[in-house]
Amino acid sequence: MTRGSGWLLLLLFCPLLADAQQAWQRPGYIVDSLIEVALRSEYGRDPMRLRKWAEPVRVQVEHRVGDPALHNELVDAQLSQLADITGHSIRRVNGGGNVELVLLRQTELAAFWRQKTGEPVPRGALCLARIWTDGQSRIQRALIAIPVDRARERGRLVSCIVEELTQILGLPNDSEKVFPSIFNDKSTDQLLTGLDLVLLRLLYDPRLEPGMGPDELRSRAKTVLTELTASGVVDNADAAVRKGAMYRLMGY
Repeated sequence: MTRGSGWLLLLLFCPLLADAQQAWQRPGYIVDSLIEVALRSEYGRDPMRLRKWAEPVRVQVEHRVGDPALHNELVDAQLSQLADITGHSIRRVNGGGNVELVLLRQTELAAFWRQKTGEPVPRGALCLARIWTDGQSRIQRALIAIPVDRARERGRLVSCIVEELTQILGLPNDSEKVFPSIFNDKSTDQLLTGLDLVLLRLLYDPRLEPGMGPDELRSRAKTVLTELTASGVVDNADAAVRKGAMYRLMGY
């Protein structure tokens, strides 16, 4: 191969590679991802209405297994990162919370979940979360159940804490259409990604209001996303999310 033809191949290949690496940063992809994880439901009928918290989020942790100090540290790190990203008031409390996070054993999970929700554990589910809204689609309370022993066996304890605490903010659906993201069960990501950061920033922009349907949400999200792109939030999202408390705790 001559030097000239080698340079030609390199010039053709590099833009394609760069474009593929940044595919999630395309505005259309981001807005589609928001609709996929915010308006749909992992279990049951898709509500197709935006749900989010108006009140401060207060997480009360119930420890039915050992290592409470470690588990609190993991929860606090994730809540700190979520609060930083969204600008919403989110923290752990010792009582009176509107989010109940229960760390229990796998043998307790089915009975506990049925008692709290009146529903069976969905087939194939590892960790569980449920949100309750008022008539205006504002989230009023949430429940998270993590079977610590089974999650540890699968190397998923951290990812369960990260995913469920994030989903109860109003991004409750998992989808293979959304990548790279903790909302994709086929993804290897255990901590928040740049795409997740942008989705959370969009969700908690005040112009995105509870109860919005797909058309209005798409229109408003495009406007907000244009501003986030212009200010560098989208371009710098991957680097910014890695500065979060959970990343630091995990040694990144």
